[in-house]
Amino acid sequence: MLLNKFIRKWLLFILGMMIISLVMSCNNEQHNHPELNTGKDLYNYHCASCHKKNGSGMFLKGIPANITTNKNQTEIILHIKNGVQSKQSQMPVFSDMPDGEAYKIANHLLKLKSDYMNNPENRDKVLLERKK
Repeated sequence: MLLNKFIRKWLLFILGMMIISLVMSCNNEQHNHPELNTGKDLYNYHCASCHKKNGSGMFLKGIPANITTNKNQTEIILHIKNGVQSKQSQMPVFSDMPDGEAYKIANHLLKLKSDYMNNPENRDKVLLERKK
């Protein structure tokens, strides 16, 4: 009987630790990461798992290419921190993200967009898509 209680408590402890570990690994909202200093590092940490490192998104999964955004820097920051008013959006809201961190991510995204748009082949594709 005593052994049975011990095993049950031990299994509950292990299960609890596994749940905590899973939650911690899935939560990219954590902002205690002083080793991430650049907008690129922060973008890769918070955004690239869905939008890809180059910002092209995942069309088949319904994740938009954020390098084709029409948003300015302020609008991107607000989008990151406040989300969107759409039931279709699955993007997490990073309400606890420091403003400086959101600013760096927005700047990096705008640089990715600029690099993408400055390639004439890419720019023409984007312009054609917007006309549809």
